[in-house]
Amino acid sequence: MNSIVGFSLFYNLSAPSMDAALAAQTAVLNAHPHLQHRSVTLGASRLEVWGHHDLNSRLINLADGSLLALIGSPVGNATLADAGERLLKLRALDTFELPWDGRAILLRVSADGQRWTMWNDWLGSIPVFYAPIGKGRVASTLEPVTVAAGGYTSDDFFLPGLTALMVNGHPLSDWTIYKDMKVVPPDCAVQWDKKGFRTKQVWTVKPSQSRWEASWDDLVDEMHELSRTAIADVLKTQSEWILPLSSGLDSRLIAGVAAEIGVNVKTYAYGAPNSTDVVYSREIAQTLGLPWKHIQLPGNFLETYTRRWADWFGSAMVFHGMYQMSFLDAIRQEASAPIVSGFVGDVLNGDSITDIHATNHFDQLESDWYSTWPAMELKTTARFLVNDALEHSNDNMKKQMESFPGTFFQKLHYLELWNRQRRYTNFQSTLLDYASGAATPFVNKAYARFSFSLPRIVMPDDQRRLLADVFRRYYGRLAVIPGTYAPQPFIFTGRYLIKKRLATLLPRGLHLGPLKGVVKVPLRMDLESVQSIGRRALWPLFENLEELSAWLDVGQLEHDFQTIMKSKEDIRPLRRLQAAQTLAYRLM
Repeated sequence: MNSIVGFSLFYNLSAPSMDAALAAQTAVLNAHPHLQHRSVTLGASRLEVWGHHDLNSRLINLADGSLLALIGSPVGNATLADAGERLLKLRALDTFELPWDGRAILLRVSADGQRWTMWNDWLGSIPVFYAPIGKGRVASTLEPVTVAAGGYTSDDFFLPGLTALMVNGHPLSDWTIYKDMKVVPPDCAVQWDKKGFRTKQVWTVKPSQSRWEASWDDLVDEMHELSRTAIADVLKTQSEWILPLSSGLDSRLIAGVAAEIGVNVKTYAYGAPNSTDVVYSREIAQTLGLPWKHIQLPGNFLETYTRRWADWFGSAMVFHGMYQMSFLDAIRQEASAPIVSGFVGDVLNGDSITDIHATNHFDQLESDWYSTWPAMELKTTARFLVNDALEHSNDNMKKQMESFPGTFFQKLHYLELWNRQRRYTNFQSTLLDYASGAATPFVNKAYARFSFSLPRIVMPDDQRRLLADVFRRYYGRLAVIPGTYAPQPFIFTGRYLIKKRLATLLPRGLHLGPLKGVVKVPLRMDLESVQSIGRRALWPLFENLEELSAWLDVGQLEHDFQTIMKSKEDIRPLRRLQAAQTLAYRLM
């Protein structure tokens, strides 16, 4: 898979700013020696790209001398040259729509380097962090590069952005935790030149009511056809794939289509052997006849990977995801192939709309259980002006809602996708992409437009009803297998009912053999790693308590640490500590 997985773009930076930015970039690339790297200079601009195999296939010069770069994992028949010809005839930036699906950015740098233009996918699934630096400017897919170029410190904190990160796990909309640094909005056309930074919304995915009168059977059939086509179109582009297979629905659906069309897919699962995900992942693979392997993560993976995570993601989101870094390093020894992911499949069929903290006051995005540090709890722990910052978050989310087209629940759909999915869960696709190349079949315009055309009743509180019927009708062998997606499988069998009855009668310690996973056993890798190695797992939290004490009640942090050392039942104390880790890192 030829692909550019990331880039940095610099214009007219001072030598110290440039040196700092390149040092931050090098820290990330040194951890990925398998990636190719290329640097191109155009006038006063310098473009750095890195990725897999032949990068030149993703870089072309147009007739006017400008350079065109395609970043990400685009899916479709259009060539980069085709896109370039269209751009040369373009009259208005926002009339151009990316001719590809998948995670993608199209970047154009003028021959003299003074003008940058950019288009991204409808999700903005590859965040780009940008900032003016003196008389120059910088844009990068690596947040630490832009931070280093700007020389930002805690004196430059943007408290609403910092508070949003502490509460939600990520800043909102185009915010970062720094005043002068932003993130490029999703689904937009960008131009940056001597007149400044300008952006126009393209709206390649807009809500509609086109399917509000459709019959249920027709919706089930159409969802099946659109999802199957999106997955198959991706899988057919390579001869071999790796699939991290959970017991949820999205990777299960990808596995079902892969088996149906006969693609060579190797599946893997990680976590405790008795966890629901691992138990039923294996059963799914066996049912479909796909090779499967369980990866046992080392107990010290947090100590091993946290500093690398900090170099890579900085303060773009709270510290989270090191378990996947460990997993990806392990499977690199097993197979060499691109990785296919179920990224945003759950959200597109309504899984998270009811989790949105949608009241008249948006002080946090998600309900308390999914929030990193619920707003009311942060108010009692923070040593900075939280109330004003939360009001800014409230205003931000209300303005977002007002700017979105469609009905209220469709606006909530945008709010989730363009915030949490774009700014937080995107880290999974980024990790996969750097490892060996990633494909995300659900980042598909036709499937997203279908999702945004459905009536509210199709996206209820009860386990993704429409997709459930897709499984019942088309993937019956998978519909009888339980998993993390719901308390019960979509189709009951006598075997399942007997096992369920036995599991409710016996204590959990006796849930052995065929009873494994019948009562939900969640993944708790991070908690297990903390319990294994203690405070070292939470670097640089306890190394920086003195500076952190001016911002947070460190007594609460100690209490949370002691709580997770004793029990794995409640993940929320660890979420708070992961948010505090991010702040501690930026206070170093």
